[in-house]
Amino acid sequence: ATTTTANLDTVGAGYATIRVAFASEINTNSVGPTLVLSHSDDTVVTNFATLDTQTATDLVAAKTILYGVDLRSKKRYLRLAVTTATATNDDITLAAVATLSDLENAPNGTTSVSDVAVFV
Repeated sequence: ATTTTANLDTVGAGYATIRVAFASEINTNSVGPTLVLSHSDDTVVTNFATLDTQTATDLVAAKTILYGVDLRSKKRYLRLAVTTATATNDDITLAAVATLSDLENAPNGTTSVSDVAVFV
């Protein structure tokens, strides 16, 4: 099995939206991945506690899994782990995008925010 992980520092945010977009499976006999969302006060792997697990996610068709996380009762770091099964035909294509909102300190300009930023 192969596991890919990403950590998200949520300091100063009240809410996180995480979208995990999957392409459809390459082979019809493949086994879907397992997703684990966890949280911790630091980035030490063994300190993360599981918030949610999605097992053997069916990818016959492309899909998006959306996590809405109220951070008020959560620890500082979120961690998304995606684990595929062991066969080569279980490899998947995915992208994860996280958005933090309800910020303590919102940006007041566009410097160093992104290539194009629009605040309304």
